[in-house]
Amino acid sequence: MRAFALILLFTVSAVLNAQESISLFECHSQAIENAPRLADREHIQQIGQLRTDQAQTNWYPSLDLNGKMSYQSDVVTVTLANPSVPVAFPEVPHDQYGMNLDVRQNIYDGGKTKQVKELEAAKTAADLQQLEVDLYGLKARVNLYYFAILELQANGQNLNIHMESLEARQAALQIAIDNGTVLEVDMNVLDVEVLKIRQAVLEVDSRKVALIGALNVLCGTSLESGVVLILPDMDGYSAEEINRPEFKLFDLKDASLEAGKELTGRKRMPVLYAYGQTGYGKPGYNMLSESWDFYYMLGAGIKWNIWDWNATGHEKQVIEKQQMILKNQKTTFTRELSSQLVQEEAKIEQHRKSMALEEQVLELQGEISENAAARLSNGTITATDYVMELNKESLARNKLATHRIRLTQSITNYLTIQGNL
Repeated sequence: MRAFALILLFTVSAVLNAQESISLFECHSQAIENAPRLADREHIQQIGQLRTDQAQTNWYPSLDLNGKMSYQSDVVTVTLANPSVPVAFPEVPHDQYGMNLDVRQNIYDGGKTKQVKELEAAKTAADLQQLEVDLYGLKARVNLYYFAILELQANGQNLNIHMESLEARQAALQIAIDNGTVLEVDMNVLDVEVLKIRQAVLEVDSRKVALIGALNVLCGTSLESGVVLILPDMDGYSAEEINRPEFKLFDLKDASLEAGKELTGRKRMPVLYAYGQTGYGKPGYNMLSESWDFYYMLGAGIKWNIWDWNATGHEKQVIEKQQMILKNQKTTFTRELSSQLVQEEAKIEQHRKSMALEEQVLELQGEISENAAARLSNGTITATDYVMELNKESLARNKLATHRIRLTQSITNYLTIQGNL
């Protein structure tokens, strides 16, 4: 019986391999490719470029067009104390009109524009890395569905082996019944057990369909219920250094805060600029003229905030506190990862030991089931006794397959937690 079960298992595996199959790593790739947030990568880059271009406009000349029209009730007048002096002073017009074009060009801004561009570049890099962190999180969700389906798949294979064993025993028992060595009631026991196995197969198939549907939504695939999930080969895994994308994100966020702190200091640097104005109005720069005239003016200026009541210092202190918070978040995250890795290591060791014991149990129980099958054919035990032993063998086979899958799942989780998957 044990040899028959092994042959049947290899036959089932060969049939499954001929069907549609998919691997864990293919599911990882498809889940990331199907993620709506994947399109954000281009958006983030475009936003970063737009902000950089906006900062660059600080070096472009500013052009302001303004106009005015006014009427004054009083204007400056000049009169002489001696009316005998024949000098007449022109009167400033009460109405004024003008259209001006003001131009300003920065010459030196203390490196503020350059620092703004560096800050935007740092923010863009951090935002892109945050996206990578979010996408990496999809792998853990894929693992959850994938290994749950694998367990159901293995359970279904074991039920098929169990069913084949019962059907083979039914054929042998029918011969014994025909020869009068076994009672008809023993066949009824086997029939009931076959019905129970069919019910279990229906339940397994239903749960598998639901999980495959969830995996399809996550990965954007259209896997059928008969798809075969391949158990990953994780035997050669090694405990490597932690390489989670969150650590790079912490570093990039710190770099962004550092760039912001540097920009804060640049805000108080002196700004040199050139300016000019041209226009047409009445009067022009000659306030005593009553004629319309073109006019212009050129010049240079400086602006320097020499005292801001320590606002810059306070802003730097705020950024430093934010950096301390970020550092504490990194430490907390590192400890949490270490805790998760310790738990997975314990699970890996537990599953390995359990597999070693289950292999021995399956081998011994297989011999017991073979002996029970022979005794059933001889009529020395009832079908109920045989079914009990066969169920024990099926349970041992199912436990062994479950531990093998969960061992691989724990190794996969370990590598996922590390960031090396």
